[in-house]
Amino acid sequence: MMRMQGGMAPGPGAPGEGYEPDVLAPAEFEDLRSRAALDRERLLMYAVLEDALACYRQYAGSRLPRTRQLHQEAREWVASDDRSSLFAFQTICEALEIDPDAIRGRLRAWEAREARSVPRALASTRPRRR
Repeated sequence: MMRMQGGMAPGPGAPGEGYEPDVLAPAEFEDLRSRAALDRERLLMYAVLEDALACYRQYAGSRLPRTRQLHQEAREWVASDDRSSLFAFQTICEALEIDPDAIRGRLRAWEAREARSVPRALASTRPRRR
């Protein structure tokens, strides 16, 4: 589902990729890893969540159709309230004892900050008039 062509997308914490402290802090991921290590199913759930969050953030605003699709799939997966699948966002959050609304809220806040920073970034690349 959330794979790049030729391999897995880098997860949160990879140098320059995917990780943003306000989405899920490193300590929160480490805590999840230790809890998830108790059983393989939860470890897989953790990996799915980590990959989805990386795709959500890494590919936001992408111009490439494939990466734009990965972002959209991750966005829809996080927004869904579906609990019918073992690997649905809601099910994973419940199994890992994470508040799904907290993650959604952090992602919305991140998107809002990104939206505000894009015009500034574009303005800094425009030639200045003299």
